[in-house]
Amino acid sequence: MGTQLLTVFGLFSDALTTTGFFQDLVQDSPADGASIRIKAGLPDLGNDGDSLSGSINKVYSYSQANGYQGQADGCDIGNGGICDVIIDAGVPGQRAVYVSVSNNNDATCIAWITVNQRDGTFPGAWTGDIGAGCGQTWYEQIEVAGKQENGKDYVPKCTWLDADHTNDIPSAALKFDVTAYGENVNQTADANAACDYTIFGEDNGPLAGKPGAKRSTPERSQWMTEALVVSHIASHSAKGLCDSATSLGPDFVDIHGNFCDMGSKTLTPLCSSQDVDGCVELDEDEKAVVKRMSVAKRTASVKHKSYKKISKWGF
Repeated sequence: MGTQLLTVFGLFSDALTTTGFFQDLVQDSPADGASIRIKAGLPDLGNDGDSLSGSINKVYSYSQANGYQGQADGCDIGNGGICDVIIDAGVPGQRAVYVSVSNNNDATCIAWITVNQRDGTFPGAWTGDIGAGCGQTWYEQIEVAGKQENGKDYVPKCTWLDADHTNDIPSAALKFDVTAYGENVNQTADANAACDYTIFGEDNGPLAGKPGAKRSTPERSQWMTEALVVSHIASHSAKGLCDSATSLGPDFVDIHGNFCDMGSKTLTPLCSSQDVDGCVELDEDEKAVVKRMSVAKRTASVKHKSYKKISKWGF
């Protein structure tokens, strides 16, 4: 992590641990679930051509175990505007430990995201300084987010999200650990781990990964992350790929009814072979793997991973 990010994250940490940020910027306690507020950056009013506004596609929440809880539709955001959503986890008081935000094709420069929990525990907040310091496309904005301990204003940068990647904006979605930027913000700052607890995605579907998870597998090339192999060759094994420390390649579905996420080396059954909570189905029309989840006696299907290419072997 660079010196500049350490400095701005230190300011962020100060802001989160004083009253200025949360008293003024976090929405009221929600009635039905975690309440999430997304704030677009505000450009200098003298620069009429500047636009940091856009539209949010979806907002997702996940439990402590990174299990899908629910989702909400996004909204259009003007310069300096907000998008407020409430995500009902189906279980009163269950916390949204991970939150994912995805954008549409019109870029939004996000200044901050706040999360207020139904159970009244300490809220969390993500700011554009994190994205800017962690390799994402960013811009300056003028909206004040809180006060530092010395009484000076804290004005974060904003981070761009865009599903069609105009102007080489690399990411369409982000997902962060609410507690890492909330009740545990001082530990995050002390460990120089500001970038560890946010992950970014190229498409605007939900992100399956877990922010802060330790990777034991090598980084994959971009073509590998964008491809899925579906094999009907009997000797091919998704389990064998997932169990191997040295396997490397695209995600894999075998004829035995298993799916291997090669990024995390996680093996998941296909619903056609094991009709259990958390099983996945292949949606070839959408070029996606969809996960079936049961939340508070409701069954929901959520896009788990999206691909640009599906290759079929042995058909």
